[in-house]
Amino acid sequence: MEPVQLENFFFNTVNFFKSLFITKQPSKPSRQSPFAQRHRAYADKASANPSFVSPYSVIKDSIVIKDGIISGCLINSENKSEFIFELHILEVGAVRIRINEKNSLKPRYDKVKDWALVKDPSITLEYNQISSKPEAISFSFGKEKNQTILIHHSPFRVEILVDNIPTIILNDRGFFNFEHLREKGLNDPESIGLDISFPGFGHVYGIPEHASSLSLKETRGGNGAYSDPYRLYNLDVCKYEIDSPMSLYGSIPFMMAHRKGASAAVLWLNASETWIDVIKSKENKYDSLNLPNSKSLNSTKTHWFSESGIIDVFAFTGKTSEIFRQYGLLTGFTALPQYFAISYHQCRWNYLDQKDVAEVDEGFDRHNIPYDVLWLDIEHTDGKKYFTWDADKFPDPEKMQKDLMIKGRKRDESYYIYKEARDLDLFVKESDGKEYEEKCWPG
Repeated sequence: MEPVQLENFFFNTVNFFKSLFITKQPSKPSRQSPFAQRHRAYADKASANPSFVSPYSVIKDSIVIKDGIISGCLINSENKSEFIFELHILEVGAVRIRINEKNSLKPRYDKVKDWALVKDPSITLEYNQISSKPEAISFSFGKEKNQTILIHHSPFRVEILVDNIPTIILNDRGFFNFEHLREKGLNDPESIGLDISFPGFGHVYGIPEHASSLSLKETRGGNGAYSDPYRLYNLDVCKYEIDSPMSLYGSIPFMMAHRKGASAAVLWLNASETWIDVIKSKENKYDSLNLPNSKSLNSTKTHWFSESGIIDVFAFTGKTSEIFRQYGLLTGFTALPQYFAISYHQCRWNYLDQKDVAEVDEGFDRHNIPYDVLWLDIEHTDGKKYFTWDADKFPDPEKMQKDLMIKGRKRDESYYIYKEARDLDLFVKESDGKEYEEKCWPG
């Protein structure tokens, strides 16, 4: 798939985090996010210590295989907290890994799956257990049984291989860090973090929206690297920075790695504020795998950390088109636009009045330029209050719209006025129950 096709796919994907409301919060660096700083510091500590070993391991004899789900218990050797992990091999061909607290003081947020996925994905029973040893357990799956899942026990690590070649590795660098809930009444952190490696893949794409290059740049060293990780947190940022990992209007936590002949991807199913570090490195251990251009092959290593929730990760391998199909089956395919929506739309800020609109429309006809939709911005309103009309500048908006519609121009009748939204109790609330208000145009 060409880069422009990849770009169109990501930016045409339905905004997967539709329950996250856009806020007008200025962009902030990761140093102002305490949980982000903790996870980056944890990664730095692990990377700086050659003898570091992840404290998370599988509790002996805890693995159970039932109804297509491979589950077990993990323990953090440093604080003795325990966790449940589940590994699902899905009918669509993907693998799902879920990790949650075993005895949490209260339920952690786990509702993302209810609105982000089309339905609860079906689990396949078509897989074979290859081996079960004290140090690891492995399974083969896929149409050709050429995909393998390898669960390492101590430290806990999950590898997904294709034709015996490592393709996606979870907790490869030992950055897995699950902040468990503590005593009631304390405002303790509850963030989660996990490193995900793509061995042999020099490029990763996705996690829109960011004003950055298609092939994601590094965030911790490297040529042209950013100093901050990529942020997923929906914002309405006026005059946003170019070539930056700062967050923008939408958040889609889907990342794809690609090299000649192979692709891999992950979907990080978490709705809270999330940061992602990306680094690339040359690893000689892949030179003997007969991969294309293996002598100059880079690997991409990522580190994901979210403010709350649980770990719920989908891993995809195979051809690019097959990964997109699997992703679409899980989250829904991009809807085809309405017919009129694919034509030319005329839009600008500051149409002065109703006469100005008529003159612009006449100008298109005079120059034989076809268009189907004319959009107005905030200047048509009364005092910049949405869903109102300036009676002096637009004395007869209904006639104006009818005149445009005679020529086939469109109008949208799907807007809700404030009273309707208020009566239906649709507005975001403050912690005290009052409607959330933010600075905008009126006043």
